[in-house]
Amino acid sequence: DFISGKPTGSEDCLYLNVYTNDLNPDKKRPVMVFIHGGDFIFGEANRNWFGPDYFMKKPVVLVTVQYRLGVLGFLSLKSENLNVPGNAGLKDQVMALRWVKSNIANFGGDVDNITVFGESAGGASTHYMMITEQTRGLFHRGIMMSGNSMCSWASTECQSRALTMAKRVGYKGEENEKDILEFLMKA
Repeated sequence: DFISGKPTGSEDCLYLNVYTNDLNPDKKRPVMVFIHGGDFIFGEANRNWFGPDYFMKKPVVLVTVQYRLGVLGFLSLKSENLNVPGNAGLKDQVMALRWVKSNIANFGGDVDNITVFGESAGGASTHYMMITEQTRGLFHRGIMMSGNSMCSWASTECQSRALTMAKRVGYKGEENEKDILEFLMKA
């Protein structure tokens, strides 16, 4: 938790919160999917940060997405044989949108009226979701607040960060990706 400074969560990081004030599937209400910000390092989709109170006064279904962050979500290594291409956090978001498209009607949501929105890193994520073929047909609109994929912080060379992160948690070896990955998996 960034505010309290206390470690929270687990490596099992893909969670969706679905909020609705009416489960009647015949009403087909618009769906709003929120992707939180936090520099792809911190942030939460839980009620403490982004509660549904405002949206529950409206005829909508709100979904908030918790995805992998930091090293768990964005570690990337150049060696193809290690199978760590990066962007697992963005892939979590794609998976969340697939789930929403397949299941939101059970919560009274309209599968033909899905809007993805986010702020800061969530805005950049929204933009990435808008431009990737992997999400084609999964949603209809995007709202980017205080961030998009063109922001300098939204795309970085993550390979160098693997060594930096490993050293922060005690790695003393050379810049060997296999050794770094094995060390991080044990840390």
